[in-house]
Amino acid sequence: MKKRTLIYGKWAFVSAIGFLMLACNENKDEVLEEPQSQASLSATAHNGSSNPTGRVIVNGFSTAEFKVATKDVEMRYAAKADILAGISLGNITLKTNVNTSLQSSTAKEQSLTLISDGSVRSSTMGSGSTPDGKYQEVNFRLFKNTSAPQSDPMFNKSLWLKGEANGKACNIWMETEKMIVAKAESSQGVDVDGQSEMVLVFDLTKLFANVNFATAVDSNLDGKIDIGPGSADANAAIFTQIESNLESAVVFKKK
Repeated sequence: MKKRTLIYGKWAFVSAIGFLMLACNENKDEVLEEPQSQASLSATAHNGSSNPTGRVIVNGFSTAEFKVATKDVEMRYAAKADILAGISLGNITLKTNVNTSLQSSTAKEQSLTLISDGSVRSSTMGSGSTPDGKYQEVNFRLFKNTSAPQSDPMFNKSLWLKGEANGKACNIWMETEKMIVAKAESSQGVDVDGQSEMVLVFDLTKLFANVNFATAVDSNLDGKIDIGPGSADANAAIFTQIESNLESAVVFKKK
């Protein structure tokens, strides 16, 4: 009787181990089977008008050059399975695409050219596979580019614009390192299901909201207007306003 009980006990133990292994494999397969698509992310600038390819002139500032330094890009999305299950977007817990090839590609440190020689440009941030779903936001960090050559205007800066204001050359720059959360332009997010192209848009109308460049001054009389940290050229109020506008000036949409 004891021998039979021992045999039954061994079989029960083996069966339990087998069940646990099967459950683990099912959970692993469940993660691996999340459908993915090839997608790309780029960045560009916009002046908020119906003619985004024209010369960008906002509130008296004519932009000739615009660059930003980004890293640590991460995208948040509502999973396709949750959407197919009928869960409303407002009740879905957003997932992150961290460790996907798209995230790895876009997360590296890079300086992006958004306007060059007065014309709007599109800079590719990266491409790769990422889970299907409705993408709701892009998180990224502005970083101070200390690795650029000292001759590069982006050296020690995280954002830089060059242009004209009040008939003089004008430079605007930031050294701030902060996380920016760019929300999707549409309340439905950006649909990723099959080959998809997405874009971060830096809207200069929003960036320069409540800024009157007619008040910008060249206090040191060197022939150019500087607007940057440390009250450059005594334009601290303008700089503070632009810096506070930054996060709301970046939106995320389908390209």
